[in-house]
Amino acid sequence: MKKIIIISILSILIFFFLSKTIFSRLFIISFSKWLERDLLIKKIDINYSNQEIILNYVEILNDNEFFYKNVFEADKIKIKYNFKSLFTNLVQIDYVILKNAKLYLEFHDKKDNIVDDNVGLAKKNNSNYKPKVYPKKKKDKNFLIFETELKNLKAFIKTVNNKKKMEVDLSDMIFYKVSNKPEFQHFKEVFKIILNDLFFKIPDQDLKNLIKKTYNF
Repeated sequence: MKKIIIISILSILIFFFLSKTIFSRLFIISFSKWLERDLLIKKIDINYSNQEIILNYVEILNDNEFFYKNVFEADKIKIKYNFKSLFTNLVQIDYVILKNAKLYLEFHDKKDNIVDDNVGLAKKNNSNYKPKVYPKKKKDKNFLIFETELKNLKAFIKTVNNKKKMEVDLSDMIFYKVSNKPEFQHFKEVFKIILNDLFFKIPDQDLKNLIKKTYNF
């Protein structure tokens, strides 16, 4: 009887360890694919009873052609999800809290007075840009985040023509009902709001003009 209890406990511990390891790996692969960038997460803590995931030290890597190693970093990201919604077409997330996040922006001058950036938005504003055509899905998987909170957000900016790097403290922000569905606030609009906050806090007028030109402000 004692052996059975020990084996059962060990089996449960192994199951939970493997399930967390597998989930962590699937999470990183899925988000890397969605972001179209390499994603590194030092540690993922999962609290099944509270339906909460904590991502510890998150890095979204930059392309090699740029100066900064990363596009984005965060010390911690807390995600509280609705478990039942994971099996529906609309994944519902109660909140996402980003602590001590850092956004790295870099601008390169290209030919014909075209500016490129490391987040991939500049080329989308170009009249010659052709968006990727993805195969049609039978069912779209959408998400809805009821509350998104950004704390201690900083931006680091650099242009290829200037060796000096600029650091800007951004405002703490809270967004409600962020989604990839048009009837809610689209996540791209959230990024535009962050860029607007950055724009008004930059003291360098030349850099302001560059951002205005790049993102059609």
